[in-house]
Amino acid sequence: FRLGLTIFYTSHIKNWQRLEQIKVEDWLNQWSGKRTMERIWLPLLRAKLSDNYKKASAAFIWAIIARMYAARRSGMKKEMFGYVPGGYARILDALGKKLEQAGVVVHLNHRVKRVESSSEGINVTFEGGHQVRFDEVVLTTPGPVAADACPQLTSEEKARLRGIQYQGIVCASVLLKKPLAGYYVTNITDSWVPFTAVIEMSALVDRKHFGGSALVYLPKYVAPDDPLFNESDENIKQSFLAALARMYPSFEPSDVLSFQISRVRYVFAIPTLNYSCELPSMSTSVPGVHIVNSAHIINGTLNVNETVQLAERTIPELVSMPAGAERTEHAGA
Repeated sequence: FRLGLTIFYTSHIKNWQRLEQIKVEDWLNQWSGKRTMERIWLPLLRAKLSDNYKKASAAFIWAIIARMYAARRSGMKKEMFGYVPGGYARILDALGKKLEQAGVVVHLNHRVKRVESSSEGINVTFEGGHQVRFDEVVLTTPGPVAADACPQLTSEEKARLRGIQYQGIVCASVLLKKPLAGYYVTNITDSWVPFTAVIEMSALVDRKHFGGSALVYLPKYVAPDDPLFNESDENIKQSFLAALARMYPSFEPSDVLSFQISRVRYVFAIPTLNYSCELPSMSTSVPGVHIVNSAHIINGTLNVNETVQLAERTIPELVSMPAGAERTEHAGA
């Protein structure tokens, strides 16, 4: 009963800012009780945030519940999943063509090492020493990366950017001869399992898109400095497959057609206490340099919809700003 009450009450909260002042652990203990917290909420929090759940505010659980209710409130009266055949690769390919038609030049595999303002513009130095000058620059990198790339930022700006707490991920993509169980998402709460969920894409998407095979994702959310990032692919593979064999009696290692691992240290920002108050501004003290990333999603969860909405809110503001305002004064300082 208290679990349902917690979800219902949280879904009707409008002032999410006040939840930023309460730890998610304390909030759930208060509304769901210690028993429900330990048996249901805590395993789920650890699966998504690992031990970083202790740093998260109650706004985190509010955002998840609000998203869950969004489809029903839109008038659809039911939750639905959508999938674009070809996945994000197809979407990004179409976007790239649209940009090219608009005259945009896209350079892939150009790692930015330094961004500095001068009286002539913004100088961007790439790995290898190649340098290009722009009128305005928008960095969409994670906070700590942006802080390292922009030496002209103030000490306070760098501290705020580096102070954003991120959660990373190590995710295995497994192509199998046959499905595991046919369920789209299975959240894992048992601590002995080395991944936090089993996501069977082929339960949602027709297997013909995968050549008749079954596609499974095995994510493990961890802190950016977790030792798992330095673990070898082979060790991760053996650990993950051993867990699958224990969870699914019908699974056999010979079913594996391909096993690939992706590692990303900065996936999403953890909504810590007073998060929106501590978040760095998108416009920096360096004229012409702006920093906009997923950390600026302050009242939602990281997903495609929220990311697109962030861009739609931000672009008009950036476009309306005077180009290179006060650049000369800053360059001479």
